[in-house]
Amino acid sequence: MSAKDKQLNHEQPQLDPRMMQAMYGMPYEEDEIDLLEYWQVIWKKRLFIVVSALLAGILAAGISLTMPNIYRAETLLAPMGGEESKGGLSSMLGGLGGIASLAGVSLGGSSSIEENIAVLKSREFIWSFVKDEKLMPILFADDWDAENKQWLAEEQEDQPSLWDAWRLLVEGGVLAVNVDKDSGLVRLSIDWEDPELAKVWVAKLVTRINAYLREKAILQSEEKLKYLNDVLAETQIAENRQALFELISTEQKQAMLANTQKDYVFRVIDPAVVPDKKIKPKRSIIVLLTVFVVGFLAIVFVFIQEGLKKRKEEEQSSE
Repeated sequence: MSAKDKQLNHEQPQLDPRMMQAMYGMPYEEDEIDLLEYWQVIWKKRLFIVVSALLAGILAAGISLTMPNIYRAETLLAPMGGEESKGGLSSMLGGLGGIASLAGVSLGGSSSIEENIAVLKSREFIWSFVKDEKLMPILFADDWDAENKQWLAEEQEDQPSLWDAWRLLVEGGVLAVNVDKDSGLVRLSIDWEDPELAKVWVAKLVTRINAYLREKAILQSEEKLKYLNDVLAETQIAENRQALFELISTEQKQAMLANTQKDYVFRVIDPAVVPDKKIKPKRSIIVLLTVFVVGFLAIVFVFIQEGLKKRKEEEQSSE
């Protein structure tokens, strides 16, 4: 390089790093991260960090031991029964659908699985189940005086209600109903402290939902038959009377199926049994997560404390 080039290079202004950051959007950091310094801070406060994490883990273990064991009883169901049979009978009628509509009668089809599950989880059905099985003192044992057989709260508004029972069972996750998208099978489960009770409740829920929907179908068939017979008595046209006779015959078959078919909407494939292992709480996971989280928070606290200490020292030295 010539002397002239060196002179020109020497005379070129040296840009300030902050100016380069403003001109080119280049990041600028005055202080580089010193990992060794961070490690020294952690090592200096290691006793505090370890003790905090261990104490939190011991506390979490103690609390987890007070949690009751929860067991899951479940059954596997196949959707079927009277509702599907209705769809088959309807298709047998062929052209009678229009006449049935004119008569104000729906031939019906199979209810979807979602509808039947919605009925199973409905307030009316759950309230009836809780009342008939006298489950309130069991569901809310902490609020029940077993010796005197009364609620601990004297005011009725402070006592558990059927609304509370529905929220606990349905929204609280005690009762769960899941549909396998591939097979269409339904898995109904109950999570409860008493494994025997969980198994009994699952079995009774299946029996009750079949009976409930079967009785509902029978009542609907009776109403339709009454209406069809009334329309038949007022109809004089032979062709319409013949169609009404067939509609009445079909509705009678539907009522017969509902009366004779025990597994009306759900057939049990794998019945519920008493579970032998708890599903929660996962005490080891609770303790490990607590130790990890508290240890991390302790490290953050140490860094903040050290940063405040440094800032205070710098302010004192500048004065």
